[in-house]
Amino acid sequence: MRSLRRFLTRLFNSATRRAQEERLREEIEEHIALQTAENLSAGLSPVEARRQAMLKFGGVEAVKEDYRAERRMLLVETLVQDVRYCLRTLRKSPRFTAVAVLTLAVGIGATTAIFSVLDGVVLKPLSYPHPEQLVSVEVTPLALDPSLRGMAPEDYFVFRDQGRTFQDIGIYAETDTDRDVNVTGFAEPERVHALDVTHGVLSVLGISPMFGRIFSPSDDSPGAPPTAILTYGYWQRKFSADPSAVGKTIIVDGMARQIIGVLPRNFGFLDAQDLALILPLQLDRNKTRLANFSYFGIARLNAGSTLTQASADVARMLPITLDTFPPPAGLSLDLLKKAGLAPSLLPLKQDVVGNVGLLLWILMGSIGMVLLIACANVANLLLVRMEGRQHELALRAALGASRGRIAAQLFCETAIIGLFGGACGLGLAWAGLRFLVALGPSGLPRISEIGINLPVLRFTLGITLFTSLLFGLIPVLKHAGVPAGVPGSGRALGLNRERHRARNFLVTVQVALALVLLICSGLMIRTFHALTQVNPGFIRPAELQTFRISIPDTDVPDDAGVPPIQQQIQDKLAAIPGVSSAGFSSAVPMDGDSVFDNVFAADHTYAQGAPPPLRHLLFISPGYLHVLGIPLIAGRDLTWSDTNNRVPVALISENLAREYWGTPSEALGKRIRITTVDDWREVIGVVGDVRDDGIDKPARTDVYWPTLLANFQSHPLKVKRHVAFVVRSPLAGSATFMNQIRRAVWSVDANLPLASVYTLNYFYAKSMSRTSFTLVMLGIAGAMALLLGTVGLYGVIAYSVSQRTREIGVRMALGAQRGDVMSLVLGEGMLVILIGLVIGLAGSLVLTRFLSSLLVGVTATDPLTFAGVALLLALIALAACYIPARRAMRVDPMVALRYE
Repeated sequence: MRSLRRFLTRLFNSATRRAQEERLREEIEEHIALQTAENLSAGLSPVEARRQAMLKFGGVEAVKEDYRAERRMLLVETLVQDVRYCLRTLRKSPRFTAVAVLTLAVGIGATTAIFSVLDGVVLKPLSYPHPEQLVSVEVTPLALDPSLRGMAPEDYFVFRDQGRTFQDIGIYAETDTDRDVNVTGFAEPERVHALDVTHGVLSVLGISPMFGRIFSPSDDSPGAPPTAILTYGYWQRKFSADPSAVGKTIIVDGMARQIIGVLPRNFGFLDAQDLALILPLQLDRNKTRLANFSYFGIARLNAGSTLTQASADVARMLPITLDTFPPPAGLSLDLLKKAGLAPSLLPLKQDVVGNVGLLLWILMGSIGMVLLIACANVANLLLVRMEGRQHELALRAALGASRGRIAAQLFCETAIIGLFGGACGLGLAWAGLRFLVALGPSGLPRISEIGINLPVLRFTLGITLFTSLLFGLIPVLKHAGVPAGVPGSGRALGLNRERHRARNFLVTVQVALALVLLICSGLMIRTFHALTQVNPGFIRPAELQTFRISIPDTDVPDDAGVPPIQQQIQDKLAAIPGVSSAGFSSAVPMDGDSVFDNVFAADHTYAQGAPPPLRHLLFISPGYLHVLGIPLIAGRDLTWSDTNNRVPVALISENLAREYWGTPSEALGKRIRITTVDDWREVIGVVGDVRDDGIDKPARTDVYWPTLLANFQSHPLKVKRHVAFVVRSPLAGSATFMNQIRRAVWSVDANLPLASVYTLNYFYAKSMSRTSFTLVMLGIAGAMALLLGTVGLYGVIAYSVSQRTREIGVRMALGAQRGDVMSLVLGEGMLVILIGLVIGLAGSLVLTRFLSSLLVGVTATDPLTFAGVALLLALIALAACYIPARRAMRVDPMVALRYE
């Protein structure tokens, strides 16, 4: 009760105090009003009368606040007046306004679109909690191939248990074609992308399920009941977004798995695309052997730990791994130690983005040059327009307008042009993003995160204000201080010459920037041409239809029973009308396969027990080489008898044969193997080199094995269940042909879904996608720069001729010939062009070095490209000068003098 009384008392006192303050304020206002009336009667101005009254009754602070309010009101009124005046002025010049806005819109739109891609791929943090703590943890064999990175299960167990810098760590199996799984039990069998993970991977990334739960350590334990987690997209497509899907059973590779969770819509695993299922790895520590580097690690650093500290921690634990786990049969521990295993840790975002960032920064720089050219063009337009407003500006100066006042209004005009250009550019960027994403290099990471978002809008606003200041600065500096006088006086003529130099300077900048972009485009054109001339090792890829199938051990438990089924499918495919040949392999060229291992040769010794080099391994069917058109250099091809009878034979690529034995024929009969407990296998054939890692990379040294082998890689019997079929037919790529292929496969086994359905031409084009994307983008930038630069040059020369009509008339009246006038105009134009070319060539020598990693078959300073592009630009610029020069030749001296 006492508390309530105190509360009511405080409330009453507060209300009373507010009422007293209000009455006091009203009394002060009344006194101020009376005093203001007396001051007005004494002859003071209204503003001064109120100010004196406020000083008397309101105090100095009140006067200051009133003054600041008046200033703010005056500034707002002035700004509104300036905006209205500028809008009226621009509306009276619709062609100038349209050209200026459109020019800026193209430059700002292109820059914004590229920045959207750059922001989504490179700048934006990964969409996980505290992404700065996430690192990719892998190991690299420095003594064998420093470019290879991977992680073994034994590394995971040691790093998880003994690491000092990780909060948690997990490993996953890369989502390549071998990680696809068969899903059956529905209307049609299908093969979908799956991801095998340890239980720590999702928790390290901070993923929470939308329904159900994620994996626990018990799910990841050997022998635990099989489980699965659905991605959002697959849950929607396969289960119609039914929440009751959690708890149901799905058949994966013939095994029943219980669905324990559904991941949220925004879940994305690094750069994996079209993921359907997440499966637990269930690694058995007791069965782990060294040297299985086919996994990849993700860890979250402890608070305060750095990447350098984590690398040192991993380096400390690597010897522990080698001492804790036994090597596989046939592989010595000494051999593993001499492989030079070293930690390879990267920030997770860097691992995801890879080297695409360099490409995007190069494109950002090139489009930035286009924006500078657009700004120079608009600045020239403004300079020309200001020439026609000399009387207006002189009159305003004569009436008392200060230099600052004129400059503010001119800046207001350029800002309006810039804002209109920015708004239109934003619309062009939104439309152009679809084109960029569709055209982007195959496998462009984080493609789903590209779009117009708040950072992009802020960038657009910033670049708009920057360009407004940039292209508006020169006209303002040149014209804001117009003297109060009659244009045409000697002083005005001096100013005209100065402004003409300013316009020439802008054109010089345009020519130089255009030359840099055109040289970059020329280098990419030569690179693309060089790549098209490279022999990939196979023929007519557009006629080759490829697809993958997997025969799970639940369907065919006996490994020896797999090749006969694959042979039946191959025969059925070969019997389809229009098919000339068919075969299969563990991988097709350029599909991203990366299976490597050490290969020993019986007649070779290795220094101090060092491991032999890594070779690319392929497992092929008889006839596969013939389907692709890979030539047999020496010896013979595999036969089905070799495969089914497990004959210890192999084929090698020509470059490997020459590396070890000098000539292909000398390689025949030699013996090779992978581990010391494997059978030696006779080299029965040498085949042509294949650029199976990409057309822009050298051919790898390949070893071709049968798909069924005895005593291979320490296994008594090994078979390839996941294979890619290749069918040659002119109908490749058509839906009708694929229906025939499906019927042929399902006539052998109705539970075999087809996956990764592409023509080989898809992989061939994919290998050149980065080059073609760069070529197209630099080509567009170069074309825009050439167009804007040519228009700018033409505009300056044409305006110069129009301003010199009287001078040209006098020259011709005094006896100058038309050829002399032509030489005069062309000479002035070509001087500007030559200066721009010299500056552009110097800049190109520096900037094209950033393209070195993208070039193939041409150097970054290729003299032929430099000279050819410079000559081309000079000829186009000369044509732009020639048109106004011809107009100058036709000036009638009498008409020109009479007009003046």
